[in-house]
Amino acid sequence: MRESVDQETVIASSPTFRHILDSQGNRGPGFDTVRLLAASAVALHHSLGIQIDAVKDDLLFQFSHGYTHLGLLAVAVFFAISGFLVTPGLIKSGNVLEYLSRRFMRIMPLLFVVVLATALILGPLLSSLSLREYFASGETWSYLRNVTTSLQLRLPGVTNHIGTNSINNPLWTLRYEWLCYILIAFASMALILRHRLLFVLAWAAALLAYPLLYGFDEAEGKGSLGTLMYLFGYFGAGAVLSLYAEKVRWSPALLWASFAAITVTFYLDWSHLIAPVLITYFVIGLGLVRMPWSAFLQRADLSYGVYLTHALVLTVLMNLYGFENPIALFAVCMPVTLTIAWLTWTFIEEPALKLKSLPAELTRSLLYRIPFGTVLLYWLEPAGPPEGAPNRSAVPGAR
Repeated sequence: MRESVDQETVIASSPTFRHILDSQGNRGPGFDTVRLLAASAVALHHSLGIQIDAVKDDLLFQFSHGYTHLGLLAVAVFFAISGFLVTPGLIKSGNVLEYLSRRFMRIMPLLFVVVLATALILGPLLSSLSLREYFASGETWSYLRNVTTSLQLRLPGVTNHIGTNSINNPLWTLRYEWLCYILIAFASMALILRHRLLFVLAWAAALLAYPLLYGFDEAEGKGSLGTLMYLFGYFGAGAVLSLYAEKVRWSPALLWASFAAITVTFYLDWSHLIAPVLITYFVIGLGLVRMPWSAFLQRADLSYGVYLTHALVLTVLMNLYGFENPIALFAVCMPVTLTIAWLTWTFIEEPALKLKSLPAELTRSLLYRIPFGTVLLYWLEPAGPPEGAPNRSAVPGAR
């Protein structure tokens, strides 16, 4: 009894998520580590595919009764972190235009470069067709539509690391990430985000609706809406933790308890209702921990580059060397992918982030020039543009 009371006292005196963030300069020092581990887990998941069915034979897939597998869990981790990190800025400013502009400049520049390089450089080098046949094929040019996150992953005469024709399959998640961004933006414009209980109720309704619509069986093959609902469970959970950051407690005991509860949830097949909450708490809790190497990883955010390019590295390695051991393939893939990720961060992602307000500025300038544009702009920026942004009087020809 005394031990129970002491434990409750310790937890009650533990710092909140908000307190930890404030003490760390509003930055979770462990998030770089967690994201990089998640990206590496996706690479390992795909590497295993050369020897086994990376979904059906996945131990986590079997243990969780089909709820998740290594790759899907890693993707869920990304969505949980994203929901937690992007929500506070939108709450503080209410500026949807700037929010979407920053998301655009974080996601799209590297996606644009990777898709073009894949179709126009890597594809011709790996294709079994001649250059003339390759560039005459409609599939080559339709692959470019992946820059819009509308998928067409075939390239003529090119096979991936497991011998199928889906080139850079991880691109599939970006459409759902954008849909989550847009959902949270609509929640902000509808003032749901500012009344956090309303947002919690909307998110909980979506969480409950998923098993009602799709059942408690395997998460794979649920279609676009089912996939969005599954991933929004994690994105929304991250947003909810952010909304209640001043109330949610952090402690090692709670982290270990959440991890144990996740294991029990998987085993008892309660995952669809409970796992997003538990996994998100555990992931965000880890993200608030300063690791010995945190300062080093903060120099460059490599996770997105690893996620977006590792499948291409696997494809090249298998086409050149024909690995038979998936662990050996993964061991060779990661140093190459990390090097590429450092290059993409240094020369594409970081420079793009310095222009994070550019899409907003261009949109603002356009809306000032069209009928009812200022009405739409007021809806997107109810408090007006941020300090230093172009205003009506500064836009030539604005009326």
